[in-house]
Amino acid sequence: MKKIIILSFFVFSIALASCSGSADGGNNGGGDTPGPTGPVAPKAATLSKPANNSECLEVEAVKFEWNKSDDTTSYTLTIKNLLNSEFISQTTTSTSAEVTLSKGNPYSWYIISTNTGTATATSNKWKFYLSGEAQKNHAPFPADILAPKPGVTVNAGAIQFSWSFSDIDTSDTHTFDIYLDTKDGSSVYASNYTATKRTINLSDPGTYYWKIVTKDNHGSTSDSGVSTFIVIE
Repeated sequence: MKKIIILSFFVFSIALASCSGSADGGNNGGGDTPGPTGPVAPKAATLSKPANNSECLEVEAVKFEWNKSDDTTSYTLTIKNLLNSEFISQTTTSTSAEVTLSKGNPYSWYIISTNTGTATATSNKWKFYLSGEAQKNHAPFPADILAPKPGVTVNAGAIQFSWSFSDIDTSDTHTFDIYLDTKDGSSVYASNYTATKRTINLSDPGTYYWKIVTKDNHGSTSDSGVSTFIVIE
């Protein structure tokens, strides 16, 4: 009789130990517990107006509008005067903002979306011309330097130079003056060039300065501003 009781107690103890182990999945507290997740990165906003490559006739304040982006708590509107490179920034929780700007200047603008996390998202960059009143002709927007990218280091030899541009007056024709030297970018390398890329052989190492002056068939011009790159052997 005592043997039966002892055997029953032994089986019961094994069963109890087995149940106790299953409470934490048999991991003894060492299981993988998902950690806290941070905020989802915001999405980029879609710009609405002023429209890209358009003429803006507003004279008091320009109204900027964009569509609401997902996972975003605030927007930073960044405006650049394309003639003097001055920036204006304004942060808002709305999807519009009014900013007073100087008339007779070309501008670019874009939106940076943010939330409580560290990630941000940047919209496309649009350009417009703030004339204040209708004009028959507008200067082309300053060219955007594409290659060599500002500050890049390239090997001596055949180097491709490229740029992009736009103009409100879509029927205008355009030519380009390429400025290139190792001093300050004031020396003309080629005039009245018609393409937006050119391969140039550079054999001497050093820092090079270059820019593009865009000209339309009405005599209006714009200056990209000087960009630099380094040539190594």
